[in-house]
Amino acid sequence: MSDQNSTTPDPNEAVPGYQPPASGGYQPPASGGYQPPAAPDSLNLPPAADPYRAAGGYNQPPNPGFPEPAGYPPAQSYGQQPGAYPPAGPVGPTGAPLVDWTKRALGGLIDYVAAGLVIGVVGSILSSVNSGLGSLVNFVLGVGWMVYLGYKSGTTGVTFGRSIAKTKLISEETGQPIGSTNGIIRQFAHIVDSVICYIGWLFPLWDAKRQTIADKIMKTVVVDNSTDPNAGNYNWNL
Repeated sequence: MSDQNSTTPDPNEAVPGYQPPASGGYQPPASGGYQPPAAPDSLNLPPAADPYRAAGGYNQPPNPGFPEPAGYPPAQSYGQQPGAYPPAGPVGPTGAPLVDWTKRALGGLIDYVAAGLVIGVVGSILSSVNSGLGSLVNFVLGVGWMVYLGYKSGTTGVTFGRSIAKTKLISEETGQPIGSTNGIIRQFAHIVDSVICYIGWLFPLWDAKRQTIADKIMKTVVVDNSTDPNAGNYNWNL
């Protein structure tokens, strides 16, 4: 057995030329970090070779210049107001909507019920003095008022009640007032609406053109007149 003592080998002697790492752990590279590639300007590229530079900078990519497709309208922004929508429900020959039964009833309450109450009060007062006189005045005022309503309906399409409801009577064929004579005939044609238990006055509730029987006889319709700035002003003159 050898008498030599075993010793730890020295790395410096074991591997010639080997240098051990410096103490202190990992050392980062001396440079300041990752360096991006050089910009095209530093390469001195001409504008034709640098499309982004020719377009005005790297923040503005070049416009490909695609043409707008033919046959399509320009797109509208969300803030743009759309065009006017057509009115809901049936419309008359002028494009104005046909009024519903509620508006017709409002005008009728003023033209017939309210006026009838006034005439009835006047007739009752005169009847207390002379019954024959009261009945005569009541009849004359009633017929005269119906003629007046027919005249105004035929010439202007507007009665006092319609001015409150902002409606107008017109011909369903021409869209114009039907004339004084036809207006008076139509007014008395309402008798047909009344003799069948007043069912004719209710026809606008289900009729497609919202007409009464008198309207069907005279071919008239009642339209909304609220767009007329003078719709609420009534002229009592003949």
